[in-house]
Amino acid sequence: MAAQMQVDLTKANAVEFNTKDEPWIKYKLDDGTVLFGRLVIAKIFRGEEYDPAGQPVYAWSSQNLFTTIVPRPLRGTPTNPPPTSLDPNTTNTTQVDFERVGPERWNVYELVDGSVLRAKLEITGILRTDKYGPDGDPLYIINNQPIQRMKVAESLIKKQRIPQKDTSRKDIYG
Repeated sequence: MAAQMQVDLTKANAVEFNTKDEPWIKYKLDDGTVLFGRLVIAKIFRGEEYDPAGQPVYAWSSQNLFTTIVPRPLRGTPTNPPPTSLDPNTTNTTQVDFERVGPERWNVYELVDGSVLRAKLEITGILRTDKYGPDGDPLYIINNQPIQRMKVAESLIKKQRIPQKDTSRKDIYG
C-alpha cells in the first residue's frame, strides 16, 4: 500500500469549490441514543506536488459535527464547569456499539479546477463518558477517520514520458 503524499500548505493554492452534498449520517447506539454526524470541509488546497500517476496532490481542512438524541434515563446533571476536552485516559468511559442507519452517503465537492472530491466520515469507535453537556445529554468520545476519493480533472494530469527503447537490431558486439 502506497503512503499518501503530503502537501506543503505554505506553497499550495486554495481552490474554490461548490458543495453538492454534505449529509448528516445517522447512527443507532446500543444504549438507545441516536447520533448524527457530519463532516464539513472548509478549505481545499492543490499542492505543487504530483503523485506517481501524474495527478496533483490535494489536501483539505475540515471539522466534524456531532449531535445526539438521548433517552431520558441516560440524561444527567450538566457537568460544571463544562469540560473543554475529554481524554479517555482521565475520564470514566463505557464503550458503546453502534450501527449506521440508512444508506452510505458521501460528501461531494466540485472544485473550480474541474476535479471532484468525495469524502465521508468513518466512525471506528464510540465511548460514552460520565460527563454531561448543558442539555443533560451524556458526552461521547467518537473515534473517526475521514475517507476521501479524488477524481482529478483530466486536464490537470501530467502525462508521463516513457523513455523510448532502442529497437534497432544490433549484432553481437552492440
